[in-house]
Amino acid sequence: MNKKLIALLCISPLILSACNLDGIFDFINNNIPDFEPNGGNTDDDEDEDIEFEITSALFTDEAGHLKVNYTSNYVSPFKIGKHPFKKLNVSGVAASEIDSSHDDYFTILSPVVNEILKFEFFDTSDRLYISTKYENIIMYDEGSQGQTIEFPTGYSNLYWSDEFNGDALDTSKWTYDIGNGYSGWGNNESQYYTNYNDIVGGGQLTIRAKKERVSNFDYTSTRIKTQNKVKFTYGYIEARIALPAVTGMWPAFWMMPNDSRYGGWPHSGEIDIMEAKGRLQYRSSSAIHFSTSSGSHTYLTDERSGHDIAEFHKYAVEWQPDYIKFYIDDYNYFSTYKNQWGTVNAQDSETAPFDKDFYIILNLAIGGHFDNYQLPPDSFVSADMKVDYVRVFK
Repeated sequence: MNKKLIALLCISPLILSACNLDGIFDFINNNIPDFEPNGGNTDDDEDEDIEFEITSALFTDEAGHLKVNYTSNYVSPFKIGKHPFKKLNVSGVAASEIDSSHDDYFTILSPVVNEILKFEFFDTSDRLYISTKYENIIMYDEGSQGQTIEFPTGYSNLYWSDEFNGDALDTSKWTYDIGNGYSGWGNNESQYYTNYNDIVGGGQLTIRAKKERVSNFDYTSTRIKTQNKVKFTYGYIEARIALPAVTGMWPAFWMMPNDSRYGGWPHSGEIDIMEAKGRLQYRSSSAIHFSTSSGSHTYLTDERSGHDIAEFHKYAVEWQPDYIKFYIDDYNYFSTYKNQWGTVNAQDSETAPFDKDFYIILNLAIGGHFDNYQLPPDSFVSADMKVDYVRVFK
């Protein structure tokens, strides 16, 4: 994959501005005021305000060398060339791969593949005086969909994402569910989930359902989750997905409570961002599940028609204390509000059960009760659910 562009997002303490299609990413208002070097000034005891600003970052060639431009008001006799620091450490990058031979910028010569880069600047006494940390470094190839991250209205922080730019599933983010679970994962599903029915390549994740006999089941597929690895309360959760328009397929993009603070299902809730029945090529649905005051299961759901599920679409949920809204391609087609949901174990919370940490699930089920136990035709060999990215905005 020919990676050429990079977006540096969710920066602490720096803040991302807009990116342009030339691959330059400008950062604004990135001053670090009232910062005193460890131990005070090397010449006297006066406090000194240090302003350090990353002004842009861009790839300088196809190998992925990252050029970082910056400005600083820190005037010091200890420098590398004309740079106001003696030594620069970048996490995961060897010192020999940092080129500081140019004025006002340095270049990382090795391809940038980490999601978090920490820059540490030291003086001649090896005292740290500036430390900045870049989180969620996201790469694109030339053919990817757009060259910038589009932030939903009202959200400025990319809290977490997986762009699937590697060559294998990132198990620091995802865990596999294996097997058929209890009673077909509670839905009488017909597949056996494995840790090998997923493919990561070309900037996307593919979950492949196959006709394959494993452990007395006629089909295999994959189900992955971020439980105990990526969990959060509230935000805008979005994925760009193409679904298999094949009878018997049940693809889903959904969320479950990480710790089930209000009790087992359905008391702690469930948020189904997208579900589809493969035989209905122009329809998908969303839902929330919870319990009534008597403890019985209930849910709210709606469906959207007219979009071809076999093509890529953005499926999203906006989850806030007072409402949960569902979107397809930025169109809000279904909304629920806190006075519509609840749980038998509310513990005096007006927003329970949707006020605790949830985690994300992606899976491609086969059969099950969702579409009245439809199974693939006899000619079925395989079908794919393709995921371009998953993002959580705050």
